[in-house]
Amino acid sequence: MEKQRILKEAQIIASQFSFWMVSGNIAHLYGAVYETSEQKFIIEVKFDETFPHAPPQIILHQEIKDLLGDINLDKMKNWTPDLRVVDIIKELKGKIQSSLSGTAKIEEDLAPIQPPVEQSVLEQKFNEESQKSEEYITPDYSKYPAEELSLQQDSFITPDYYEEEKPKEESFQPPKPETQSFTEETFTMPLEVTTELGLIQMEYPIVQKGKNKADIDVYLTITLEKTFIIGIDFNDYPKKPIVTFPEKIINLLGEPEKELDLLKKWNSKSPPHIAVLIREIESKLFFIKDIEVQCKKISGEYQSESIEGNISKLNVHLLTYGFKEYNLEIDISKYPNTPVLHYSPELNSLIQTSPSKLDSIKSWIPKQSEVVDILREISWLVDKNSRVNFEINLLKGGIDELQFDAFTNTINLKMKGKMKTENIIFEFQAVLPPNYPMNPPELKVLNEFEDESHEPIKKKLEASIQQFFDDWTPFTYLIDLFNAISKKIFEVSVISCVICHQIQCPDGACKLSIASADGNQCRTECPYCERLYHKHCWDQTISSFGKCGFCLKTPPPHMMP
Repeated sequence: MEKQRILKEAQIIASQFSFWMVSGNIAHLYGAVYETSEQKFIIEVKFDETFPHAPPQIILHQEIKDLLGDINLDKMKNWTPDLRVVDIIKELKGKIQSSLSGTAKIEEDLAPIQPPVEQSVLEQKFNEESQKSEEYITPDYSKYPAEELSLQQDSFITPDYYEEEKPKEESFQPPKPETQSFTEETFTMPLEVTTELGLIQMEYPIVQKGKNKADIDVYLTITLEKTFIIGIDFNDYPKKPIVTFPEKIINLLGEPEKELDLLKKWNSKSPPHIAVLIREIESKLFFIKDIEVQCKKISGEYQSESIEGNISKLNVHLLTYGFKEYNLEIDISKYPNTPVLHYSPELNSLIQTSPSKLDSIKSWIPKQSEVVDILREISWLVDKNSRVNFEINLLKGGIDELQFDAFTNTINLKMKGKMKTENIIFEFQAVLPPNYPMNPPELKVLNEFEDESHEPIKKKLEASIQQFFDDWTPFTYLIDLFNAISKKIFEVSVISCVICHQIQCPDGACKLSIASADGNQCRTECPYCERLYHKHCWDQTISSFGKCGFCLKTPPPHMMP
């Protein structure tokens, strides 16, 4: 499921239709495609794992089925990932409007002819309507869920806007003052306060807290999931109003008196409109959209949760080898500027790279860089260092003399030679590159051989190492490298039989080597000159001459064939 695509689709739908999330689930939307004075035409939109490769599921409520019956939408049948879900809804709306207009035409044809209305009656009706329009009327908040209004004291809410349809007489209607009492009180209020209240109602949904109409809660819907409630008391306007932020908004913005420019510079002789003050609050809260996008990208890749309910502070869990977990806290409240990171002690000990030294922070570009890129770099360092520790432990299990410097990522180790090189201690140094294991380590043979006969051995080792690096992949391990080196040391250390000058025994029934790492070999050593024979070559030589073919000494009785 492409969460970012679904979020984008939901935002487009909500900008053109009255749609809400069901139980806070962005993949399940509920809303009206079209409505008249008598009824609403409701649908549900459900996104599943196949979206956007397949269209979402569109669930028609009964009023649409009664009007249109079984319908086929062209946008559904011909869906491609490039199409938008809102186009399906628009097509459905068009079919509803077309069907309703046909029904209205029939009713119009059948309607009785009305007698002409006298001019005086029309004038009286016009005057009544004009008087009504001049009053400031509190908006009908029935479009807001009852749950939302009951949580006025919360800092922000993520309401479940889905409710089962109820008979009209049971639908939620917030209490409204009677027209007469409201009008009387309106005229007893100062003209400046009455004007400010009207200007606010033109832009924002509000709830008046009590009898005093200038003490209100303003609902600011910033994202599909976040609605903030701000308290404003402007009874003494044009004096400075009292603005109240819930605690969680204070955590995001700070105290109103300190953070709002209009409050800090308030001039009672030339005061700004309260609606302008609300716009400033709204503009400061709009950064939450960006924070929400960044948080969604983080949660899409990493396990995380908010800290103490603060949406801009997250605790992120990074998993690595053996499902070992490392934690860090990240505060993105200053976005689009760089976030603030706090490593756990275990994470700091592992990656040994402070936040200021991360490439993603050093190259940060406001409004272009994304927070998730920082976490990807840290996750890479966690995986890399965890893997290096894992590999070092593997090497220590098979190599006695090994030293690892974590600060320089340098490995120094020694390997003892065998057979012909058993008196040589091979010394190696491996330096891991910054992007290990994507690139192989730099490996050197540190030995400086005094015996010229050993120089070919060193050259063969270096050639073998280069061949190994040519085939390097990120799935290759250091243990594989040093196993290959150990094998090469054995190969260059093997000696041949002094009689047949071969490694493998020439006896057809034997075919064993004169030396083998697993001990399964055909080998005999002269007790006097210490020259090596295949056992079969030794037996044949002693049987024929009775002496060692090299030192010409007779072997002891127990070595006679």
